[in-house]
Amino acid sequence: MLFFLSLISCSQKLDRSELISRQSAERIIENTDLAQKVRGSSYVLFSISDIFYIVIVEGEKTYEEYYINSEKGNKLVKKATYKKSDELLKKMFNSDNYKNEFISFDSEFFGSGYELSSGNLTYFVLKNEEGERYGEARLSILIEPNPIDDEVYNYLTQKLLLYISK
Repeated sequence: MLFFLSLISCSQKLDRSELISRQSAERIIENTDLAQKVRGSSYVLFSISDIFYIVIVEGEKTYEEYYINSEKGNKLVKKATYKKSDELLKKMFNSDNYKNEFISFDSEFFGSGYELSSGNLTYFVLKNEEGERYGEARLSILIEPNPIDDEVYNYLTQKLLLYISK
């Protein structure tokens, strides 16, 4: 059953607009020193407007946080290291907390509509060491309901906005 469900989620057909953010994120990973850092590791990537990125890479004993501004030459800036005992980051990297399908405004998740949607587009994904994607979403910065855990989403949004403002 799990195998069948994973095939369905892997075979989900994305439209052109949904692919834009995924492809931009993959280029950021490939065109920076992150390609080596994420190889064989799980990581969370969150972006605003496909320009500003925060990437958190899970290591054996720590999480490493990086910031990238694609308008400034994709320069990779390591901003922080966190211990594996950090509860928020444990929650962030738990794939059970996420949907398996890509979520956009047209997805089944919003079948009954949404209460609030405002601001620039964001992109989120947890990618595990096997390359499987969880929680992948392309939505506006303010969205209700939010398919991403509120605490995780608020952390990523606030941290990225802080990096952008510097």
